[in-house]
Amino acid sequence: MVRALGFFQSAFDPDDPGRLCRSRERWVEAPDHEDGGPALHRVVLSGAAFTDDSARDARRGLPAAGVGVGAAVRALFPKGGIVAAAEDAPPGRVPAEAEGVEVYALRRLAGPLREWGARWSMVCADAAAVDRAVEAGADVLLVVDTLPATDASATLPGEPRLADDPPPHGGLPEGLRAALYYLQGMRADTQPPRRFQATGIRPLLDGARAVVLLHEDKHGPAVAIYTDAPLSGVDAVVQRLAVQAGALQVPFAIPPMLARWDRAVFDLRQTWDEATMGEFPVPPAAEGGWGRWRPRHRRAGRGAAADGEE
Repeated sequence: MVRALGFFQSAFDPDDPGRLCRSRERWVEAPDHEDGGPALHRVVLSGAAFTDDSARDARRGLPAAGVGVGAAVRALFPKGGIVAAAEDAPPGRVPAEAEGVEVYALRRLAGPLREWGARWSMVCADAAAVDRAVEAGADVLLVVDTLPATDASATLPGEPRLADDPPPHGGLPEGLRAALYYLQGMRADTQPPRRFQATGIRPLLDGARAVVLLHEDKHGPAVAIYTDAPLSGVDAVVQRLAVQAGALQVPFAIPPMLARWDRAVFDLRQTWDEATMGEFPVPPAAEGGWGRWRPRHRRAGRGAAADGEE
């Protein structure tokens, strides 16, 4: 299997966020409001593992590249603290280090009459702690210059609480907790689910260097880093991560959780210099890859669908 680490960077407008992972996730629609300000910057990392350049058997998501979420975020931000935040997470998997834990009743449009969710935050000392938080249900990471003061006594005991009960204090400042809730607390149990409100990113950047969201790729998370200004040295960081993981570095023209890996590999092959870089590490498919075949539905007149992820 060939491992590949894909990356994409561009400007990002929270007022016009565009699509997310088709059929797996959408943005929460924000209420009507005035333009919130200048565009932000976004870097997206995801991965895949496949046998040839058709990528028909691709396992998609950052873990498929052999790169952990914590390692990727820490590589881009070697200094500063990281705070993980969870919403609607499984109550039985709350980490021991979590603070401000709230266990509440979820109301689902379709499903059990009563289901429990947990909201919590966790200060992550290292990349391994970030990965533990993600495995427990955290899907937002804040990169901050100064970590919030911890207060273990403010953590709720394990008994459930109703969603309209007053929230406890502890862990994050109240203003930051409110901004996090605006970003991830307006979720809709639709198909596909709506998980984040894009306009909630800007308020968090008032107190954080970066907001990291875990978007859904086909088999695992894609990591999207939102900042006020473009990050410097992204190419070098991604190359270092790829070398450490034994993965091929693949640039994308659109976010990788929306794109076709066979097309990205084809584009990379066109710029590959075998004289200086060696043989291209992805073997050709027996039946052809992206420049040598087209999906049947593309020939049937629905070519636009073939440009997106299947």
